[in-house]
Amino acid sequence: MTKTSIAQFVADKLQKSDSGSIAILKSFIDRRYEMIWNSALWRESQGTTSYTVAADTQEVTLGSTVDFPVSARWDDKEITPMDYSAVFQIDPTLFNDAGAVANFLVLPKDSSGNAKIKLLRKPDVGKSLLILGKLKIVELGDSDSPKINGIDNVLVAMVEGDMLEHTRQYQKAQVKFTEAMNHLNIAKDLENHQSASQTRVIPEIAGHWDSNSFI
Repeated sequence: MTKTSIAQFVADKLQKSDSGSIAILKSFIDRRYEMIWNSALWRESQGTTSYTVAADTQEVTLGSTVDFPVSARWDDKEITPMDYSAVFQIDPTLFNDAGAVANFLVLPKDSSGNAKIKLLRKPDVGKSLLILGKLKIVELGDSDSPKINGIDNVLVAMVEGDMLEHTRQYQKAQVKFTEAMNHLNIAKDLENHQSASQTRVIPEIAGHWDSNSFI
């Protein structure tokens, strides 16, 4: 269903098909779609971007389409995310050392809203950086359909609940919100269990450790 068809479907159910009501319904769709997009790491919400990073470059600004990084590869090697406290506890020299990149930190976004990371260590050789990231949401146009598979019924129920709440029919609205959450759970089940996927447990060993660390 497109944004317009969802709005019209709910408007017909509630017998509120005037232009003002349609506009309100579309605004509800925008907010609820954003909420659903941010509620999980949907496969449709992920994408890869690549960067050529020069030697001695430690901070990398990611592309404008990336909301935040999920995982990364430095050339042909996976590098893992860390937080500041873990670096301080394990090896604070990683902040300033130069050498083979082992991990990365997620930095605050810049003034333009672009995601940034800091490489640990500072690379002594320039290489390519591949980022798997959660993408920023793209607002639906009137003729656009949601990118996330299986959420049409979620949006219909949520938006109907929003419109009922807008008209102060709070009990009826709560029923629709409960229905919407049931549909959302079904959509997540479709994502996690019914779609083609493979679940694996992969042990993670930080790049600055070696076999001697476990002796």
